[in-house]
Formats: sequence, C-alpha cells, structure tokens
Amino acid sequence: MFGYHCALYINKLKNGIMSKLKATTLLLFVTLLGGVSFAQAQDKISDAELNKFADAFQVVQMENQKAQQKMATVITDNGMEVERFSTIQQAVSNPNQEADATDAEMKKHDAIMAEIKKMQPAIEAKMEKAVADSGITIERYQAIGTALQQDKSLQQRFQSIMMKNAKQN
Repeated sequence: MFGYHCALYINKLKNGIMSKLKATTLLLFVTLLGGVSFAQAQDKISDAELNKFADAFQVVQMENQKAQQKMATVITDNGMEVERFSTIQQAVSNPNQEADATDAEMKKHDAIMAEIKKMQPAIEAKMEKAVADSGITIERYQAIGTALQQDKSLQQRFQSIMMKNAKQN
C-alpha cells in the first residue's frame, strides 16, 4: 500500500537519511489513495483538523526513524555498509543506470531487500495506527498532505502548529 519505498529510506544514514525520510513520509501517505483532489482537501481544513494531522505526522516521523534504524541494522547485519547498499539500490531502481556491484554484493542486496520487504507490513500498520489514533482518517490525512504540498498559507499554519508542539514538549 505504501509502495516499495522502504529501500529509499536507506540512503546514507549519517548524511541525509532523515531529511529524505521527511519528504518520503509525507509522500507515502499522500499516495495511499492517490486520487484525492486538491480542491477536496482544501475544503475547510480547520485548526482542530490540522492539529490532528500534526499529531499524526509527528508519530509517523518517529515510527519512520525507528524503521530506518531497523533497516540500517538489517543492512549491516548482512555484511554491507549502508552507503554501499544505498548506491546499489539507487542503481537497481534506475533503469538507465547499471549497478556496479559484484555478484556477492547483489546477493547481499537481494537478501537485505527481502528482509526489508518482510518488515514493510508492520511498518505500514504502525503508521496507519498512528494516523487513526490521532482521530483522523487515512483519507483525510492524505488530503491534508496533498493540500500542504500546494498551499503556502496552509503550510504556514502547519509550521506554526509544529513549532507550538515542539515548544510544549
């Protein structure tokens, strides 16, 4: 349901994995249904609803960080460095790029991907639960996420809520 994006989380753990994750997190939920229109999402997003979205977003971010750590552990436990795995994964994911990897590296890569794929349903379930527990539906979460990508004033409202929440914690 969230697609095959887990592998994209594993990109240079120390050099940018968190920033890429934030963008991917929002995209994962926005693409769950795929067909939510911007006009539908923009229909009166109340402060209360945006607060629920922000609560869910924060929990989803934490779950994604935990998932990244688990995936990084899977990679290193399988005898590969995260950076090398990421390089191979990018090449494998790009049909215009040839993977410059040995047979042994490709076997490790395939084993790692199989383990990550097995982790995917549990990760998705935790994210979906986080959204549901915040009191908002997945569909509405996606609609708000879509609107956030396109509406500057909504982005400002969201940032204000996130800053207020950060000060309270």
